[in-house]
Amino acid sequence: MPKILVNPREKILKESYTLLKEKGYENFSMRELALRCNIGLGTVYNYFKNKMAIVEELFNDKWKYTIEGIKEIKYKDIIFEEKLRLIFGKLEDFFRYHKEIFMALNKFQRNEKIKESKECNRRYTMEELHIILDEIIKETKNKGEISIEIDSRKLASFIMNSMVSIIMGKMELSIEEFIFIITNKF
Repeated sequence: MPKILVNPREKILKESYTLLKEKGYENFSMRELALRCNIGLGTVYNYFKNKMAIVEELFNDKWKYTIEGIKEIKYKDIIFEEKLRLIFGKLEDFFRYHKEIFMALNKFQRNEKIKESKECNRRYTMEELHIILDEIIKETKNKGEISIEIDSRKLASFIMNSMVSIIMGKMELSIEEFIFIITNKF
């Protein structure tokens, strides 16, 4: 008699997250995942076609949570500099635990020549953050808190990419130095 599985998809995702944190993406094994879930390997593949499909879903779930936190910052009655610090903090928290997943997705998408994917397209995933930053910048410009004459969409992209670069250690500025540059007139 076949065993009845209760919420196998959720169990697979939960164990996948734990396994990714313990072993990292490169050492993540679908076979080990099946063992940890106490289910057959075929059952795992019934729910996810490969480990990248699992990683994409995990990334999207965690990213949505981060975006919700950033949306809350948008509506706070605080100065622009403080909003940037709080957004940076949310992104830093996300990348602290999901940097490897983010990098694996980027590598996968480059290797796949960035095929259009409804599950997780990095540009689409980052689009919501661009929109939030764009709206914050427009509001800040209207209040006269900043006077940078760059299109708000381009500035939002620059800020987001710079924050990610700072977090990843690819930029030698601190977030405070970056905020100073953005908010001061030259």
